[in-house]
Amino acid sequence: MILNDKRQLFDFFIVVVGTFILAVSVVVFFDANNLVLGGVSGLSIVIKEVFYMFFSFKLPLSLISLFINVPLLILAYFVMGKEFLGKTVFSTLLFSLFLEVASFLPVYKGELMLSSVYGGVMLGVGSGLILRGGATSGGSDLLAYIIHKYKGHIAISKILFVIDALVISMGLFVFGVENSMYAVISVYICSKVIDGIIEGVGFAKAVFIVSDKSDDIAKELMENQKRGVTALKGKGMYTGKDKDVLLCVFSKKEISDVKRRVMEIDENAFIMVTDIREVLGEGFVSYKP
Repeated sequence: MILNDKRQLFDFFIVVVGTFILAVSVVVFFDANNLVLGGVSGLSIVIKEVFYMFFSFKLPLSLISLFINVPLLILAYFVMGKEFLGKTVFSTLLFSLFLEVASFLPVYKGELMLSSVYGGVMLGVGSGLILRGGATSGGSDLLAYIIHKYKGHIAISKILFVIDALVISMGLFVFGVENSMYAVISVYICSKVIDGIIEGVGFAKAVFIVSDKSDDIAKELMENQKRGVTALKGKGMYTGKDKDVLLCVFSKKEISDVKRRVMEIDENAFIMVTDIREVLGEGFVSYKP
């Protein structure tokens, strides 16, 4: 029970932090430079500018976001149920609040490339933390889930892509081609940062070793590299012989030394190296919620 409480508290904390970072990135980099990203945030920027063009008055970004998100939350409640919403209601309403808070911060109005890069990084960090906390920022995510409910044969990722493409297209007509091109860069950077936060940054390598001298190799790696080694049972289908397949995990900087040590023991060893997104455990990262 205590562990669950700690986990929930940690999730709550990173959702709050992620939502704040997300709001700051939208206000400081995207809205300030007329860069339209996808989703409700991008749509809010477009509506704000169109409203100003016709009425010479700029609506608060927080208010526009709230007006768009609240109907979607209500619709999602009836379509998906209250269990689905959970933390999403909290993060969505908090996002509108933080947009208002961020409006008092100094904004960056300079090179569009810098805005798109730094904005994309911050957007990805914020979105990634929210997802790690088990929530979403609402908006287009909610709409995608609602559409998927009735059109189950269409993947959610494809629905989100269409929604984002439509919003960015609106930005193309309102702010021009150049701003839209920079916005696409931001979206790409954002997606990569989110992947890094959700799946890990790929700092480790898994090594599979097949050798007739597996015992000697395992001893060398355990004693000199100070890494654990696991022997998996395998069979060479060509020779019909049973063999141990050694499995071990190393950091990237250790790989060249590992390969050298293995080849010194058995130059005919078969070595396969593959990327690992995340490693939890002794010698790497301990999991502490």
